[in-house]
Amino acid sequence: MTSIKIKHFGPIVEGYTENDGFINIDKVMIFIGGQGSGKSTVVKLISTLSWLEKALFKEAISIKDVIENGAFKDVWCEYQSIQNYFKKDSFIEYKGLFLYFRYDSGKITLKLDENASYSLPKITYIPAERNFLSVLEDLENVKGLPKSLQWTLDEYIRACRSQKSPIPIGINEILFEYDRDKKETFIKGKNFDALRLSEASSGIQSVVPMINVMYYLEFFINNKKINSIENLSFSERERYEKLEELLLIKDKKNKNSKEGLFEILKGKVLPQHLFTIVEEIEQNLFPESQREILINALNRVNNKLENHLILTTHSPYIIAYTTLAMKAYNVKKLTDNESILKKIDNVIPLTSTIDSSQTGVYQINDEGQIISLISKSGLILDNNYLNNSLEDTNELFNELLDLEDLCK
Repeated sequence: MTSIKIKHFGPIVEGYTENDGFINIDKVMIFIGGQGSGKSTVVKLISTLSWLEKALFKEAISIKDVIENGAFKDVWCEYQSIQNYFKKDSFIEYKGLFLYFRYDSGKITLKLDENASYSLPKITYIPAERNFLSVLEDLENVKGLPKSLQWTLDEYIRACRSQKSPIPIGINEILFEYDRDKKETFIKGKNFDALRLSEASSGIQSVVPMINVMYYLEFFINNKKINSIENLSFSERERYEKLEELLLIKDKKNKNSKEGLFEILKGKVLPQHLFTIVEEIEQNLFPESQREILINALNRVNNKLENHLILTTHSPYIIAYTTLAMKAYNVKKLTDNESILKKIDNVIPLTSTIDSSQTGVYQINDEGQIISLISKSGLILDNNYLNNSLEDTNELFNELLDLEDLCK
């Protein structure tokens, strides 16, 4: 399993103190914490190193491109605007399937495992600033955005261009539509006619770019005509032919079928699964809408065994609904009774339940420590920042009630 260790980087100080400091990069991961605690710092590093692993595997870049002339800090970390988070004693260690990377006080160690069983992911980073994209009128001529937001815009434009029919955004039966002739974005609902996205509520504006990109990338991964060898670039096609030749030589003993060899090759040159990171998935949404968006995301991550979903959140509802999805999975495993399974499905769709052993939920405190919130029973601990904030409010209300009694 891929894992990462972070110390003395940005707001992160001691980092994770269990498992020798290594956080497993699980199928589903959620990070909570106060403003500036380091949630985005952690997921940006995961995104950066996952992307480097993919690029090195594809031979799109070389080891020299990562380690020479301060490139890791000044080029690759600059993409996510974390290049100034380094300290004298910063420590980062990443154990991937193909890439081993270690940054220790400025010194980099990098190794590649040529025999690794690694299939290419489609890595997606959707930042919190995504709602800005919904108010833009001329998407294709926007310049000067931060690099990660520009990437999201580019994917959003591709998603819009590829749209053949309106797509459901997962809230109140609202559909999103892109007019390719006018290059304008609209939403439609059962109670209203077409409305420009720039005139919609802030919650809808936050959801549409996220859902549209996720919908498109899932379609891209599963579409054999688009995600195909024929659509590789010239340099990628050259690499494919070299890999094909090497694989045929290596496979003389195993004598796999042509179809079997082709499937192996596809995993080395074409993205096979989704690796999705979303900041503040609940942004500007009513609790019920948060539930629907989370269920939608969990359903997508469950579509393939290798898919990953990594979230940051400030919402106690996201944590509560995640707990429900984990509990529903545990109950589902206990029965094959159709009646009971239908009742579980009414609480949380069976396709959106998640295995706690493949789920990591972490809290980052004000001291820069990363703490696991998964209990021994496999659920999320009630004693976390978001729940505690609600309890604090209740206690303050009770205090006011006591003071009210004194005034009588």
